[in-house]
Amino acid sequence: MVVVYVEVIWLLNFMIDWMILLLTQSVTKHITKWYRLVIASLFGSLIVPISFIAPTFPIDSWILKIAHSFIIIWIAFGFQNVAIYFKLLCSFYFMTFSIGGGLFAIHFLFSTEAYLSRQGFATDQIHGLFVLIGFPIILFFTKYRMDKHKMQQFQHEFYYSVTIEWKGKQVETTGYLDSGNHLVDPFTQTPVIIVDETILKHWFDEEDMMQLQASAQNLMKGEMNDFTSTTFRILPFQGVSGQHDFMIAFKPDLLEIHMKNVQLTNKKVLIGIQFGNLVADNSYHCLLHPKLFQQTG
Repeated sequence: MVVVYVEVIWLLNFMIDWMILLLTQSVTKHITKWYRLVIASLFGSLIVPISFIAPTFPIDSWILKIAHSFIIIWIAFGFQNVAIYFKLLCSFYFMTFSIGGGLFAIHFLFSTEAYLSRQGFATDQIHGLFVLIGFPIILFFTKYRMDKHKMQQFQHEFYYSVTIEWKGKQVETTGYLDSGNHLVDPFTQTPVIIVDETILKHWFDEEDMMQLQASAQNLMKGEMNDFTSTTFRILPFQGVSGQHDFMIAFKPDLLEIHMKNVQLTNKKVLIGIQFGNLVADNSYHCLLHPKLFQQTG
């Protein structure tokens, strides 16, 4: 004999609806009152007691399910216009499918009691405690991934294709517009961009790179040699934490920044050297200066 506690299932359903609505609000950035989400969640969870009180009620009808979700969104967020309403509705469905699919995938992965039903499909009873624990985990993971995806999309708006010409060789790379990069030559006010070793290896072999790095360290100590004195210059700068430091830089023959409908060309620029990689994922190898987008030539 199986004992079913309707109030527990009702509470679980209410909490799931409430968390999905919270995630929908967070993703769409739609402002609404907290009590509207609670009332909408309560309305959405009414499907549980109705299924017990009126078992003949056509609760599985797709028309009723769609109407049910329409009313949930209307209660939770109201109605401003058709575009916003359907955006919220689609986001609500997307969150529901994403979290539900995640729960099913985790349950299927760790389940060891699955068996074949009469129809030949693997079935298993998903325990309420699993849903109660797993649902918030999937919810926060989904929100984290979506927020990170939005941030990556935002950052990619500042990525540009860059061509650097120096010593008769052109090197193409990806540059990132760093609004916090205010590094300039203190004497000429020439803007300075920063490149990493990946770019330098197009002009220097491994032996030259080791010599360049050693010469850079000597240059910081005030020692000059033929390798650096004629090609590179030393630039003082202030780090993020406020400490003063030095960077070696060179002047390229030409710098081109390729945008959608325009190409910026600049010869009045210095390129500072960063030994190592600028970012671990190698998404870009060059930090651009905001001043380069204000002047050309």
